Amino acid sequence: MSNSPSVDPSESRSEALARIDTVERALEQLAATVRSQTAELQEELGQVRLSVIEMHSHAVSKLTPTPLTEPPVGGDAPEGSTEGARLVALELVGRGITLDEAKDRLREAFPGIDADRVLREVGATPSV
Repeated sequence: MSNSPSVDPSESRSEALARIDTVERALEQLAATVRSQTAELQEELGQVRLSVIEMHSHAVSKLTPTPLTEPPVGGDAPEGSTEGARLVALELVGRGITLDEAKDRLREAFPGIDADRVLREVGATPSV
C-alpha cells in the first residue's frame, strides 16, 4: 500500500471550482478592458482620419483653382510632367469630379501622362 496522503475529493472539487470562478472573473475583466480600449482607439482613429481629411481640404482650398476647360499651352505643362498632373489630379478628386472625367482632363492637360497611374498614385483609384 502507498503511504501518500489521502486527498478529500470534496476539497479538491471546491478548490477547482473556486479556481474556475477566479479565472472566469479575470477573463471577464480582461475582455472588458479590451473592449473599452478598442472603443477608445476606434474613436481616436476616427478623429485622426477626420483631421487628415480637414488638413487635405484646407490644403486644397489654398490652391489657386484653375479650371481645366482647355489644356495648358506653352511651358505650363511640359509633356510628361507627372508632378503637375498629380497636383491637378488631387484637385480634381477634391472637387468630386468623376474618375472618367478626371482621366479625360488629365490626358488633355498633360499629353503623354498615364492618367490611370497618376490617379492611382494620388489614391483616387485602387492599386492593381
